[in-house]
Amino acid sequence: MKSVVAKLRCPKCGSTDIAEIIYQPVELTESLIEQIRTRRVVLRPAPAGAPRLKYYCYYCGYEW
Repeated sequence: MKSVVAKLRCPKCGSTDIAEIIYQPVELTESLIEQIRTRRVVLRPAPAGAPRLKYYCYYCGYEW
């Protein structure tokens, strides 16, 4: 079964090179490391008071 991210396109540039944004992971597991390595996940610090964006485009850097 494909993930939701695999079906997404960047609303800014149309790229399909999209990753899910994860904020402050509690534990850096082998699974999470593999997802980072294969560009399915990017890590971000939790934004104080700002909305948490869900996706990141590797092509243009847009986050939404």
